[in-house]
Amino acid sequence: MTAETRYPLVFQSFDIAGVTVRNRIFLPGHTTNFAEDFLPTERHVDYLRERAAGGVGLIIVEPLRVHRSSLGRSGGLSGSDRRAVAGLKAITDAVKAEGAHVFVQITHTGRHGDNFVDRLPPWGPSAVPWIAGGDIPHAMTRKDMDAVLEAFVETAEIAADAGFEGAEIHLGHGHLLHQFLSPASNIRDDAFGGSFENRMRYPLEVLQTVIAEVGSRLPIGIRVSVDDLMEGGCDEAASFEITRQAAAVPGVAFVNASVAAYSWPSIGHHVADMSYPAHPFLDQTVRLREAIGDLPLLTANRYTSLAEAEEGLATGAIDLIGMNRAHMADPQLIVKTRARREADIRPCVSNNFCIGQIAFHRPISCMMNPRVGKEKAWPLVPEPALQPKSVLVIGGGPAGLEAACVAAERGHDVTLWEAAGQLGGALNLAGTCHGRADLHRMRDYLERRLRQTNAAIHLDRRADIAAIVEQEADVVVLATGAVAQPSTIPGSGGLMPIEAALAYDPDHWVGRKVCIVDISGSWASLSAAGTLAERGASVTVVTRPDSPFWDVNIYSRMTALERLANLGVELLPGTSPRRIDGGMMILDNKYSAAESRIKGLDTILVSSRGVGAHRMQVELEAQGIDVRPVGDALTPHSLFEAVHDGHAVGRAI
Repeated sequence: MTAETRYPLVFQSFDIAGVTVRNRIFLPGHTTNFAEDFLPTERHVDYLRERAAGGVGLIIVEPLRVHRSSLGRSGGLSGSDRRAVAGLKAITDAVKAEGAHVFVQITHTGRHGDNFVDRLPPWGPSAVPWIAGGDIPHAMTRKDMDAVLEAFVETAEIAADAGFEGAEIHLGHGHLLHQFLSPASNIRDDAFGGSFENRMRYPLEVLQTVIAEVGSRLPIGIRVSVDDLMEGGCDEAASFEITRQAAAVPGVAFVNASVAAYSWPSIGHHVADMSYPAHPFLDQTVRLREAIGDLPLLTANRYTSLAEAEEGLATGAIDLIGMNRAHMADPQLIVKTRARREADIRPCVSNNFCIGQIAFHRPISCMMNPRVGKEKAWPLVPEPALQPKSVLVIGGGPAGLEAACVAAERGHDVTLWEAAGQLGGALNLAGTCHGRADLHRMRDYLERRLRQTNAAIHLDRRADIAAIVEQEADVVVLATGAVAQPSTIPGSGGLMPIEAALAYDPDHWVGRKVCIVDISGSWASLSAAGTLAERGASVTVVTRPDSPFWDVNIYSRMTALERLANLGVELLPGTSPRRIDGGMMILDNKYSAAESRIKGLDTILVSSRGVGAHRMQVELEAQGIDVRPVGDALTPHSLFEAVHDGHAVGRAI
């Protein structure tokens, strides 16, 4: 069965804003942090060219930020600097050469867009920070508003000069124009605040002016939020009316709709992680059809496969489906589908390490695809090994599997030893946790990929120094995971590792009172808390740092904390156990001299990452062996970093 037969709607061409796209899949605009001095780079070109070559119909390039007050991170793109035209033209030329069409997003980030480079405060309609403790924005005057309006027009002109075929003005996601619309961020008492009509005035003025000035050269659409998903913001009814009025502006060419505003935890819903079902806000988006008439309607949010995209298109209300994270994970998603190789598609498991990098002001990357942002340095097909070697990989977890796959694909003679009876390592247990089932998709993909190579796989094979030496491999990839550390809590002989607790029958936890001593701050701790609570336990999490689960990316952490609260999980940040006395834990509080107690505990769990396999590495190196530690064997760190370790070593051998 052909791809066109399986997904007849996906592979239809579609006319939007004066161009005919070859299918109904688009790449939504998303910040990459690839810019230098706010200007485009070759990394933008390489990254977007590869996704255009992969077959998407339309690419919407990341936001051009209007006005100096909106530049924010140094890796973002300036829309008001004519030096950007040449670099943007290189992007549009590259995308068009691969058969895709190319639009761009235009925005001002407003109150959450601090300009760290110029040390300018954020601007907003009112002096209301985006989050408690956030910088207080400068409340814009009419003169400021005029300057930003001119910058929107100037940016649209630059986009037209650079060869873009369309642009979307951002009226959603809590950016500046959305801030004017929302009563949660707009408390002005002039003609631009108060009533709904007043709050609509400036966003409509910007939209109308840009269309009047540049619309004949560059079709203009709008990006909107279907619902702010925040208290005091624009609910679904208000968002519907905002979209209806904006879409009615003469010259608006299309509507691109998703959810949320830039606030905590709303923006976490905008990048729904694996705890959500596919296309979780589809029903709300479909209802916009009534508001926009016949205009093309685009949408995105956790479409991880063409099958899910087909479902969205089958509603008859949506015209194009955005698949951003899925194309980070595998830019050949469409190519492989056409070649009847869907089983070989590297799945997006929506773990959100990608956007998590943006929160740290780093270039985007992908847990499933470490090549993101390195397309030129790490070609799609790994370069064959100049001198094939025998490679022994010790450990079949994610880091070991990735290293073995890449090394074998390059032509090395790879042997993998795994102590357990199946591949996958920590993914096997992690994928059984509440909202984490997609980790089994990751495991299954890595195993299937490795078995397609000539690698020799040995299960139930434990490794010791003598056995490794006897193998006489040219290179040993040490992927054994971390070495556990004993607890130092007085009276803690009964502590149970969370891994052991998760292996119990789910019914075991019904009605039990559980405390998790969290030393790792990782997904493992968060997953254990949610899973045991979902299974019926009363769960308390004790953790010394101020922020619980500090090593989980901020976007997933926002919504996870919301879920834990709904499950009744109690979080005690800033506390640590002084001692354990039977079913009672005595706690120290870093902010107070007074101790506190948790009584009646049935089970006390500990979540610790342990330490790297340093001793084994030293002993092997003493035997003259070339050892390459990866993942937690190198040092305990995240799944994202573990896969990157494995990939890098596989390419370096």
